[in-house]
Amino acid sequence: MPVASAATAALAARLAGRPGLVLERAAPLARLTTLRVGGPAELLAEARTEADLVFLLRTTHELAAPWFLLGWGSNVLIPDEGIPGVVVRLGEGFRRAAIRGTRVAAGAALALPKLALRTAAADLMGLEALAGIPSSVGGAVAMNAGCYGTEMKDSLVSVRLVEHDGTRRRLPYAALAPGYRRTNLHERRAIVTRAHFELTPAPPGAARARIEELRQRRRGALPTGHPNAGSVFKNPPGDYAGRLIEAAGLKGKRVGAAEISARHANVIVNLGGATATDVFALMLAAHHAVRDRFGISLDPEWVLAGHLAARWREATGDEASASSLSFPIPV
Repeated sequence: MPVASAATAALAARLAGRPGLVLERAAPLARLTTLRVGGPAELLAEARTEADLVFLLRTTHELAAPWFLLGWGSNVLIPDEGIPGVVVRLGEGFRRAAIRGTRVAAGAALALPKLALRTAAADLMGLEALAGIPSSVGGAVAMNAGCYGTEMKDSLVSVRLVEHDGTRRRLPYAALAPGYRRTNLHERRAIVTRAHFELTPAPPGAARARIEELRQRRRGALPTGHPNAGSVFKNPPGDYAGRLIEAAGLKGKRVGAAEISARHANVIVNLGGATATDVFALMLAAHHAVRDRFGISLDPEWVLAGHLAARWREATGDEASASSLSFPIPV
């Protein structure tokens, strides 16, 4: 994508005069994802404050320009061809948190593990199981992230967000209809800017001890040493995606430099130089093998960016899940 489209060039010209927006044309995106694959963004825009984000979304709305939100990039597959339009990131103004008693307010770009450690240091419980998830707060809100029996919805009270046309709102989290690894933020085309939690007082040191216990448990179960983007598929009701993929005989299968991890079959690792095409081929192989053997269609937990969601529908016959829409809110 060496040359920006006329629409993106016009958008860049409109945004260039805003001091709180940091712009980069033909920006490589692989470096911004934990899997380390994918092509460039026509335009990358980092908004430093909520006012800057409002300006950005109002402008894209006026120009009917496509946009894509990228957080930590830990739950997303970027196509090798890159992403048209503008890729939006949240900057420094969204990385702050405040703790008042048992109430916690956190910016959407703050790392979820950092928030969990801060609340544990304040002897507050509720987020310790989420400390091992490599996500921003906003990304975790958007997908109702969860681990070890805990989900965001368990302690999240309300969210502040900016709609696709720049309108600001504060809503109870229940209004986003949180379910298993999903909310309706994708359908709303809205970006979370702040999250408000209600936590529980804990005995001194208890929350930190729980985080360390779960960290050791997670370290023993998941692959380390190679870039990955976390769990590829959602667990189907009553079973585990990793167990099904392993039972289908695909543990350790490689395409190019991508591999279904020999340690955990629901994780794909980049052995060095993998492409999104390699990774996508492994996703399809796992999906088809499990469906053919067990009659179960695995639903991607990853966001499939750009044209990949449409390619997934064509290749599998499955309707795109909320996490696989071409408008994603990745972690």
